[in-house]
Amino acid sequence: MKIVSNGIKLLLESLADIEFKLLDASSISSHPFRALYLRYMHIDHAQNYRFGQNIYIKNKGNLSLGTRCCIGSFSRIWNYAPIHIGDDFMAAGNLSINSATHDPMTLEPKGEAIAIGSHVWCGMNVTILAGVTIGNNVVLGAGSVVTKDIPDNCIAVGTPAKPIKSLDRDRVTLWTPFKTH
Repeated sequence: MKIVSNGIKLLLESLADIEFKLLDASSISSHPFRALYLRYMHIDHAQNYRFGQNIYIKNKGNLSLGTRCCIGSFSRIWNYAPIHIGDDFMAAGNLSINSATHDPMTLEPKGEAIAIGSHVWCGMNVTILAGVTIGNNVVLGAGSVVTKDIPDNCIAVGTPAKPIKSLDRDRVTLWTPFKTH
C-alpha cells in the first residue's frame, strides 16, 4: 500500500511541475494539480499561494501555510513535527525547513515544531532547523542557517543566523506578488 501511496505522490508532484512549466505561473487558479497535491498531502493552506517547481514535502499533514505564501523552486520541507508558516511568507529557491532532529546523547530521532511568523522573507538557500520560532517582519539573508529563535522586526544572517539590524516597516506598504482587485 505504501508503494501505491508514494506513486500517487510522485505522479501529483510531476503533474504540478509540468503545469508550472506550461502555464502562466502568476495564474494561481489555473494550477489544479498543485492544489490536488496539497490536498493529498493534507497541507492546510489558504487559496493564495505560489510554489515553484520541484517542491518536496516529506510527510502528510504537519504543515500549515498562511495567506499569500510563496515558496521557491527546489525547496524541501521535512514535516516530522508541526510547521506553521504565517501570512505573506516569501522564500527564494532551495529553502530547507526540517522539523526533525536527534537527541545528542542517545541519538534517538525526534521532531520539534517550527513556527514562522508573518511578513517573513527568506533569501536563497536558507535552512530552518527543528524547534525554532521566527518572529514577524523578519528577513533571513541568503545562505542563513536558523538554529535558534529569531525575534520580530529584524534582518538576520549567517551560520548560525543572528540578527544584525532592526527592521521598521511601520511606514511602508508591503509589496505582494498577488493581484488584488
